[in-house]
Amino acid sequence: MNLSAKLILWHLEKEYQLTASGKLSSEPYLKYAMHYERESTFENGIIYIVDQPDFHVPSHRLSHSLFLLVGDSFSIQVKDYPNVCRIQDASAPEVQNSICQIFHRYSEWNQALFESRLTNSSIQNLLDLSRSVISNPILVISMDFVIIASNGDLFSELLGSTLGSTAETADVILALKQDKNYEEAYHRIGYFYYPGNNITFPSLCVNIRKFDQTVYRLMITQGELPLDDTFGFVLEYLARMISHSLSTTLVDSHDVLHHFHQIFRTLLTDSSADYVEISQQLSLHGWLSSHYYYCILIQPGALDYKNLTLRSICGYLENTIPSSCAVEHKGNVILYINLNLCRMAENDIDQKLAGFIRDSFLTGGCSRKIMGHFNFHRMYVQASIALQSGSRKNPQQWIHHFNDIALTYLLEQTTKKLPAYMVCHEKLLTLKYKSEENNNQLYQTLRCYLENHSNVTQTARELFIHRSTLLYRLDRIHEIMQTDYADPDEILYLLLSFRLMELEEQQQTDSL
Repeated sequence: MNLSAKLILWHLEKEYQLTASGKLSSEPYLKYAMHYERESTFENGIIYIVDQPDFHVPSHRLSHSLFLLVGDSFSIQVKDYPNVCRIQDASAPEVQNSICQIFHRYSEWNQALFESRLTNSSIQNLLDLSRSVISNPILVISMDFVIIASNGDLFSELLGSTLGSTAETADVILALKQDKNYEEAYHRIGYFYYPGNNITFPSLCVNIRKFDQTVYRLMITQGELPLDDTFGFVLEYLARMISHSLSTTLVDSHDVLHHFHQIFRTLLTDSSADYVEISQQLSLHGWLSSHYYYCILIQPGALDYKNLTLRSICGYLENTIPSSCAVEHKGNVILYINLNLCRMAENDIDQKLAGFIRDSFLTGGCSRKIMGHFNFHRMYVQASIALQSGSRKNPQQWIHHFNDIALTYLLEQTTKKLPAYMVCHEKLLTLKYKSEENNNQLYQTLRCYLENHSNVTQTARELFIHRSTLLYRLDRIHEIMQTDYADPDEILYLLLSFRLMELEEQQQTDSL
């Protein structure tokens, strides 16, 4: 295996006192070391160990070679030449032996990687074998933050899981998806340095690409090895081996293996799903038809789509809310919770989720709690309606409940095909127009009177008018309306008409 001048000197520096050129190649051109003999012909790819004081660096400056000047008698200023190093207090045989050991170490590593691939061993095995040359923590992670393999203390407890799926690592995802350096790194080719941020560590990385898209990333974090171009080519070589392994090995995903995810994906995507069979499957897992359930739809933001954090969100929700199942559907996260098994009060669930949704710049819609297995898809629809209508009604809120917008939704559906003025009480429209024309407050008076359940005293108090004035107005209203206030259907129709007209006026105001 070829090595670079910079890597060779990094190893030699641990044994000897060096003075090296400021221009050292980080490209792996070097094949082996040899003792320089006078009048030798220089070749690229060779490490020349020189112990002759009258040696002169060749004028053509072989950029793919390395010259090691061993001893104390040289007058050459090594900093003036590329790929030249002076080693004091050592002999040529000692230095040559040290270099042979360095080449031997990397040759053994290379051979071990090849044998691992021939036996189709795991990616984890490739990382374990690499500890002989890479002592820093190593991580292979997919771009949706699933940890494929890990060596060292870096997230080793999350192996096979998702970064961001625990409270301890959720802040890491939040920091990464707002980090412009991380976003830019997605498009990098070859090894590169990622500086990290206040939460994440600096690292040396290589993107593993497929069809011109970055799908995985190999990274090493701080440790004995420098995070510069010294070990860049080593990391690239390991990345090629891992890429080959990924192309021939199925990397299982959490969702595919988890039976609950299969069940709820079917419920959300298959309109012809057999609910009886699904009910039996859920019951086998302890989710009974006598239990109460809750559905929450969480809509990620643009940063989540860009940084592929949906899987992290699913993992975090499942780890935070007991007896829950989160799946991706149409670009959103759908969370189902068994309230009987969860053993958390609904208010506690809402508070925990509201904090996460707010801090992660998400929005959410919540269904009602419903008993049984046959309304799971309708609960999803409820949660979706809660998010859509709630966002229009209260755009500043992070999470919306169906119960809070049910009436708004009902009114919106009423005017879906016809405008409010064509649906509401016809005589109420007449009263409204005359009231506006004459500025006599009859329209507002009738609304206050009906909302106070026809209580004259309470209505007069709220309108700040005398009782006799109110009675006069009610007589005028009766002349125009000719309606029966004792009929509950008539009262309901009038109250709904008031709300429909109010909703239409609000929509017109918002559109301005």
